[in-house]
Amino acid sequence: MKSTSSFERVLMVVLMAGVPCAAAYGQTQKTPPVKHGSSYVAARDASPVKQDTIPVTTKSAEARRDYVMGMLHYEDLLLIDEGLDFLRDAVKADPQFALGHAMLAFATFDPVESHRHRALSRQLIANASPDERLQIRWLNGTKDGQIVPAIAAMNDLLAKYPNDKQFANTAAAWLCSVEQAYDHGAEILERLLAKNPDYAPAMNNIAYCYALGGRASLSSPWMDKYIAAMPDQPNPQDSYAEISRMMGNFPAALEHFRAALKISPTFASSQLGIATTYALMGEEDLARAEYLKAEEMTKDAPTIMNYRLLWAMTYFRENKIEEGRKAHAEVAEAAQKQGFAVQEAEAHRAMALFNPDVKGALRDLDAARAVLSEKHVLSAGDRDTELATILQTRAYIAANAGEKAAAKEALAPLTEMARTSRSNLVQQSYHSVNGATLLLEGMYADAVSELQYDPRNPLSLQLLAEAETKAGEPAAGRDALLRLAGIYDERVETAYAAPKARAKLNNAPASNSQPAAVLKPAPVASTRATGFRGGPLQ
Repeated sequence: MKSTSSFERVLMVVLMAGVPCAAAYGQTQKTPPVKHGSSYVAARDASPVKQDTIPVTTKSAEARRDYVMGMLHYEDLLLIDEGLDFLRDAVKADPQFALGHAMLAFATFDPVESHRHRALSRQLIANASPDERLQIRWLNGTKDGQIVPAIAAMNDLLAKYPNDKQFANTAAAWLCSVEQAYDHGAEILERLLAKNPDYAPAMNNIAYCYALGGRASLSSPWMDKYIAAMPDQPNPQDSYAEISRMMGNFPAALEHFRAALKISPTFASSQLGIATTYALMGEEDLARAEYLKAEEMTKDAPTIMNYRLLWAMTYFRENKIEEGRKAHAEVAEAAQKQGFAVQEAEAHRAMALFNPDVKGALRDLDAARAVLSEKHVLSAGDRDTELATILQTRAYIAANAGEKAAAKEALAPLTEMARTSRSNLVQQSYHSVNGATLLLEGMYADAVSELQYDPRNPLSLQLLAEAETKAGEPAAGRDALLRLAGIYDERVETAYAAPKARAKLNNAPASNSQPAAVLKPAPVASTRATGFRGGPLQ
């Protein structure tokens, strides 16, 4: 399950490696360009779908075979490029294959390709069986921002096909990585593994759901089982590395990333993991060199752009603001030329967070928001989540600067979005922005209540620490700061806020009532920053 601001959400899809992302910082892609042989694949075949699984309707045996192999590689092995190639072959073999088009639209990181195949799946939906139509509505709804009907379709299918392991695993990965509904996703996977204790892909995803949901102690046993179940595959080692890094164990992370690369030297996600681990360790020169190696391992243009954003962020990490702005401006220009709206917007948003001038930062955010108003091929869901993230960042900067008007300017449009959107990410952003506004108004207890709705976002945690302290609860404020300091992931929010929290805790005087800070890792990576599916979480 690779790892949901939009970029983050592009990055979280990186996490579960099975949930496409639209955001640039969260997407990381497990995509070896050469087919990777496996005893796991050899033990499976592309036989027709059984009756206890959702039907697959196509008149072409070749299309069916390619679809089944595409799902095997994309969902089970997390070999993303290979899986996408099989899905593309499936719809070439049968251009009338509605479910094939919908799955390709769901899986690809290319916004133009996704838009085209979503449209085709709608046009051809009459060719599909009734239950396939439900699956198509779920797949498309996750991208179109139709979350309520999408979840209703998903729940109907889970109830009707309790033995469809692959669908349950896909649904749970989406819940955990994109919707951040960690407990719900974990419940589905717990039921799946109770019936199918040897189903390796679910072992991977449940470990991520537990780690992201704050129950990391439950992850390690599943990672051990996952590695034992698929010893010749790189992804188990890669996932163990990512979860180790989330817990702040950098030596273990590097060890497992390197083990994955020994199995598959072109496994881009692990090369990226090494780069990000060095970045989190403060070894930015090393990190930049490793990011460039990762770029060479993938052919996917949006993923390369995501990697370049992470490369550019290393300059901000070492407080080289001018170099960082120059690098991000270059990424924004390249993204604009290639039509990658989310990555372009994220480049401007990163510049805003690290801009020491408040007015300049707000101008950076204006530029980020303007990107979304241009004529780009972008799904409604991705547009909404990126806009919500931009507005949340605006309110955060305003709150730190004491700019009430700027915070209220962010709250007004987000309030309208929250009234109609059932996306967890939009709702969390709304509560965070409302909390920032209440904090500026001096309504500290109310601000705490709002900010607590977004407990895994570094910006919200920083504001929560301040609100708790001003509300007369310094111990609760310190706890929020400790949770923030224990976050280790790729997000730009983390790069900005977590080091400040660590510095504040280290500089705080110890007393009998307040012992010296002991950082407790808080795995709160977003869809942007983790690897359910090995690509930028969308």
